[in-house]
Formats: sequence, structure tokens, C-alpha cells
Amino acid sequence: MNVIYQSNNRGGGVVGSRGGQHCILTARPKGGWTSPRRASIVVHASGNDDPRTLQRLVEDLESAIDREEYELAASLRDEIQKRRDDNRLAVEEANDAFYDAFRGGNYVAMAKIWGSGAHVQCIHPAAECIAGREDVLASWKLILGSSQRMDIELEDVRIYATDTQGLVTVVEVVDTEESRGRVVATNIFEKQKGDWKLVLHHGGSVPRKMNF
Repeated sequence: MNVIYQSNNRGGGVVGSRGGQHCILTARPKGGWTSPRRASIVVHASGNDDPRTLQRLVEDLESAIDREEYELAASLRDEIQKRRDDNRLAVEEANDAFYDAFRGGNYVAMAKIWGSGAHVQCIHPAAECIAGREDVLASWKLILGSSQRMDIELEDVRIYATDTQGLVTVVEVVDTEESRGRVVATNIFEKQKGDWKLVLHHGGSVPRKMNF
């Protein structure tokens, strides 16, 4: 089976109006679903000194449009898009690190990826929910301690990110020494102490195709 990865084209946006209401028109959904190639991404510091949150910037943009201050609105729009792009790239890098540890059977690296908190959860395929960092890592220690070779390729990677949370959905093509299968997975990342940490991994069987 051939695996095709779509390139991550960065579309721009323009300030406009629709139905009497101001809006931002972009080449992709707000928040930024993308289908990037599976690759390690080096994220460079943005050098941004603006203390405002992404939500506050959006509110300021809407206010600037209401006041018809379009030059300010354009500047805010660009800053919002840059913030979203930076967050998506950082979440993509964290997701890559998770799968690199998974493929390599590296428990130490896997432990560094997972976050802390009572909300940390993991659902392995055909298994019940495991809650809490300690129990989640215990399950990964068993999986990664297996001597069985495992190769994982990713299809249909989709990423959404805000200032504090990231959502990734992906189809895992898993090839072991004995079998080959597909798993649909959801990974949720949370920014903890400035670093993106995995707080939920849910893997399940790929459902039958449905026509909508």
C-alpha cells in the first residue's frame, strides 16, 4: 500500500465582511486543520513579545474591524495567523516525538512526552481507559518492553492548536513481524510549564467507510 502525505500549504487571509458581519476569510479553517507530511519539525522561537493571549488578539481584531481601523486589523490578523502556525508546528513536533519513542521502543523518551495531572488518560486498541500518569506509563513500559519489531507510518495527520491545547487525529499503519493493521488515533496535547505534553492517547480500529 502506498502512503501519501499531503504538503502543509500555508494560506493567507483577508479581512472582509459577509451578511453585514465582519469576518476573517482564510484559505483553511480557523484554528488550522492541516495534513502535513510526517517529518520532524524544528521550531524556532518567534521572538514575539506581545503578552496578549490568542483569544485577546481575536477580540482586539474584532474591535478594530468594528471601528473600521483596517490597518490595525490587518496587523492583528497577521499576528493571529503567526501564533496559530507556531502552535501547530510545536504540536506537530511533540506528536512526532511521541511516535519516534513508540517506534524506537524508547521508554525514557516516552515518559518525557507524557504530561502530569489526574486528567492524563490512555486507551489502547480494544482496551479499557487507563487514567493517571503512573498507570499510563506502566502500560507503555509493557508495550515498549516487547522484543517484537514495530514500524508505524502515519496517514491523514490533522492538527488543531490554540495557545494551550493541541489536538491531533491520525491513522496509524502498524507493521509488526507477524501482522499489519491500521489504527485510528486521537492525541491531545497540553502546554505544561511551557512544553507541549501528551495528556490523552486513544487508539481504536478503523471503522468501515461511510457515505454521507
